[in-house]
Amino acid sequence: MKHTKEINAPRLLVLGYISIISLGTLLLSLPWATTQRISFIDALYTASSSLCVTGLIVKNTALDFTLFGKCVILTLIQIGGLGYMTLSTVFFFFLGKKISFRDRLLFKESINVLTLGNLRRFAWRVIRITLVLEGIGTILFYFSFRRAFDPMTALGHAVFHSISSFCNAGFSSFSENLSLFADFAWVPLTAAVLFIIGGLGFVVISDIYKTAITREKKKFALHTTMVLRMTALLIVVGTLSIFLLEWDRALAGQTTGQKLLLAFFQSVTPRTAGFNTMTVSLFSPLTLVMLMVFMFIGASPGGTGGGVKTTTFSLLIHWIKELLLGRYGNDINTARKRIPLEQAYRAFLIVALGIGVLFAAFILIMFVDNPKPLSALFEVVSALGTVGLSMGSTVQRYCSFSHDLSVFGKLVIITVMITGRVGTITIGSALLKPHPLEYKYPEEPIAVG
Repeated sequence: MKHTKEINAPRLLVLGYISIISLGTLLLSLPWATTQRISFIDALYTASSSLCVTGLIVKNTALDFTLFGKCVILTLIQIGGLGYMTLSTVFFFFLGKKISFRDRLLFKESINVLTLGNLRRFAWRVIRITLVLEGIGTILFYFSFRRAFDPMTALGHAVFHSISSFCNAGFSSFSENLSLFADFAWVPLTAAVLFIIGGLGFVVISDIYKTAITREKKKFALHTTMVLRMTALLIVVGTLSIFLLEWDRALAGQTTGQKLLLAFFQSVTPRTAGFNTMTVSLFSPLTLVMLMVFMFIGASPGGTGGGVKTTTFSLLIHWIKELLLGRYGNDINTARKRIPLEQAYRAFLIVALGIGVLFAAFILIMFVDNPKPLSALFEVVSALGTVGLSMGSTVQRYCSFSHDLSVFGKLVIITVMITGRVGTITIGSALLKPHPLEYKYPEEPIAVG
C-alpha cells in the first residue's frame, strides 16, 4: 500500500509568508527602492511589517523610500491584507484550474473561513469587496487631499492610504501619519470606516450583505452577531475612556467636538489599524495600558486585522460565565445558540499562547537592549496585534521605537509580527506535529485555586 505523506497546511502557510517577505526584502534592498542606502535588517523589518500589515517602521516611509519602494510596500500590504492564498486562489480561478485539497486547507487556514465549501467563490467575493471599498476610499481621500496637493500627488496619497486603511496596515505616505489632518474630520473618519470594515472580516461583510441588502437570509449568523456586538462595545468603551482620561492631558486645548473625534479615532485604531492623529507617548500610563488591551484583542477573524480576535475574547467571557455558574462540562450557550466546548478550548489556547509570546519577546528585548520597559512592552503588543502604534523612537523622529533596538531586538519584533499575522496556533501547528494519546493514565485529583 502506497504511503501518502500528510499535508501540514500551517507549515506551508508560514513558509509562504517567509518566502514573500524574503522577496520583499530583496526588492527593498535595491538601490532604486530607497533614497539612501538601507541595511539588510531594516529592509527585512520593513518587508515583514508591510506583509504582516503591522505599520511599525524603522525608516521614514515618506522620505526614505522612492516611488518604487513605496509601490513594493503597498503591494506587500495588499497581499498581506487579503492573504496570499486568496490572491492565488483567484488567479487559479481565472486560469480555469482546479483548486487542490492542499490549497483549500491553506486558504481556510489563511483567512479563517468556517468551511471548505465554495472557497473559490468566496475568494473571488473577497477580491470584489476589497476593490470596491478601496476604490470608494480612494475617491473620498482624493477630494480631501486635493485641497493640499496637485491632482497626481493627491491621487497617489489617496490610493496609498485607502489600501493601507482597509488592510489595517497603518503605513502612511506622510511622515506625520494622519496627524496633519487631525482637525479635518473627513480624513480620519474615512480611514476609520475603512479599517473598521476591513477588521470585521470578509465572512461578516458577506453575511451582512446577504442579510441586510439582498435579503437572502432572514437573520445574521451567530459569528456575525458576536463580532458586531463586541466591536460596538469596544468602540464605545474605548472612545469614552480616552475622552475622559485624556480630557486635560493629550486632548487639552481642543474643542469638545475635536476631543470626541480624536478619542473615537484613537480608540478604534489600536484594533490593528495603527494610524494615529495624536502622539501616543503623550497618553497617560492608564490609557496606554488600555490601548495595549485593545491591541491584544485586535480585529475579527477572516479580516485584514490581527490580534487574538473579538470572537476569541467574547467566547472566553461567555465561557468564564458558564464556569462561574458551575457548568463545567457543558457547551457555551449564547444568543439562543450553542457553541462547542472545543472552540472555548481553542480560544483559551490562543490567548495563552499570545500572552506567552508577549512575555518571551519582552524578556528577550529587555535582556539584550534594556530599553524603557513601557515602551518595549507597548512595541511588542503592537507587533503581536499587527497594529503599528508605537511610543516612538527617541533618536529618529517619525520612526517607531523599534528603530532604537539592536539587530537582535528587531529580529524579535519581526518574529512577533509574523506570529501575530499567521496566528499563534498556526505557528504552533507548523512547529509541532499533532500526536493524540491512544491511552489513559490513572486519574488522581490535585488541589487548585
